[in-house]
Amino acid sequence: MDARKEFLAILGEGETDTHTACRLFDEFGEVGLEELSGTWQGMEFRTGHPLDGMLKKLNWYGKAFHDAENVDPLLFEGPGGEIFPVDPAPLMDGRKLVKAAGGKARMRMMLHRGKISAAMIYDNLPIIDHFRKVEDGTLLGMMDEKTAAAPYFFILQKK
Repeated sequence: MDARKEFLAILGEGETDTHTACRLFDEFGEVGLEELSGTWQGMEFRTGHPLDGMLKKLNWYGKAFHDAENVDPLLFEGPGGEIFPVDPAPLMDGRKLVKAAGGKARMRMMLHRGKISAAMIYDNLPIIDHFRKVEDGTLLGMMDEKTAAAPYFFILQKK
């Protein structure tokens, strides 16, 4: 089975393991910075990671890439449907959702797992999100957190 078909089958099943997610991530193609521009809607790619389910419960919407120096790494959807950026630092250390002025990350091309591809670097956290292209308009993201035992995976779809 090719990587894209396996990816779609996993979406249908609802969950996989970290090893399989890493293997698929490695098979997908590189992403250029210009391809990230715009707003992307996110969803989890469940692997049994401790963060699985957390963002969904909080109404995570996705990410917005404005330019190389200004990225909204976490967008959430309010009860009235409004989309707003959140500062990731208070959320990651267990406090609460704090609306952000925007631009709490930047993007760069980085070598990760043998390929040079687009990555998003958080301003105030030891986290880098790496991206690979599943197909046009769909990315598989791998959150590489310095203190985590395993990566967290997510999907972004262009809006």
